[in-house]
Amino acid sequence: MKHTFVALLAMGAAAHAAADVTIYGSIDGGLRNLTNVDAAGNSKLSMNSTGIFKSNRLGFIGKEDLGDGNNAHFNLENRFKTATGEQVGVLFNVESSVGLGGRWGSLDVGKQFNVAFRTIAAYDTFGIRYVGIVNAINATLGVSDNNAVQYTGNAGPYTVRALYGVGEQEGSTTRGSTRALGVSYRKGSLNYGGAYTRKTSVAGLDTDHYTLGGAYVFGKARASAGYARQRDQMAVGGDTVTKYSWAGLQYNVTAPLQLIGAYYLTTRDQPLALPTGRKGTFILSATYWLSKRTNLYAEVDRNRYAGNLLTAGRSGQTGMSAGVNMDF
Repeated sequence: MKHTFVALLAMGAAAHAAADVTIYGSIDGGLRNLTNVDAAGNSKLSMNSTGIFKSNRLGFIGKEDLGDGNNAHFNLENRFKTATGEQVGVLFNVESSVGLGGRWGSLDVGKQFNVAFRTIAAYDTFGIRYVGIVNAINATLGVSDNNAVQYTGNAGPYTVRALYGVGEQEGSTTRGSTRALGVSYRKGSLNYGGAYTRKTSVAGLDTDHYTLGGAYVFGKARASAGYARQRDQMAVGGDTVTKYSWAGLQYNVTAPLQLIGAYYLTTRDQPLALPTGRKGTFILSATYWLSKRTNLYAEVDRNRYAGNLLTAGRSGQTGMSAGVNMDF
């Protein structure tokens, strides 16, 4: 781990020496108390060291002007733990991509945020925050895709995305592959979008996923809602179908103070398991911005479980979290 951070510091020094290279990230420190974490009904106080309000990240973005409005660019991003300083997984476990861009759009190659994630982020009530509490991150079908070639293009208020993830399997271009399309619209107070993804496992089993949703700003408030459906083909016993839905309201009380209330629902039909699973989460949060980069946050959430989504054999949990987050 020591050698990893020495390498990162060296990269940072090189970044400052080069034009158009930016170091960015965020760090979150907070505590969370959750009831009914085991069959005995005990509570647990913990530090979710990968981030409660926002995922910890450290990234590098670079861009070179190639003339005539064209550029070459790259993005490297990883996750780390606040409490221990440990890296999460491999070094650049979120994104490691390089590509070309211009007025025609952008074509990128490597590990990248997938089409479903980029689409849902626009109409998730929390903007992919509180990822360990609400279901939006689970609805993105894995956040990132490996071995991906992704095109992004803009036409007025529309953004179009297309992705192909190479399966790297001998004798087959579909096994292990990912194919996805997405369209988003953003103009004025309104944004909406949708995406479709098909992943094929090395064994040849398909996962189909689609999402739809939108958001609208009126006065100091923003209403948003979304839906995603994922069908996983199983070798035996039929398919597993998981549905995600959410709706919420954000209200800016004052310039620094923001309140959000939302409800997230997950259902899962799994033929060979327990009866249909259900998880419903109601969450109310308050965020106070000390500056453009730093905020204090607090939230309370109530979760109800049933069927194959029961947690520790308990039908309900209550959580409370508070902390500080800083972007850089």
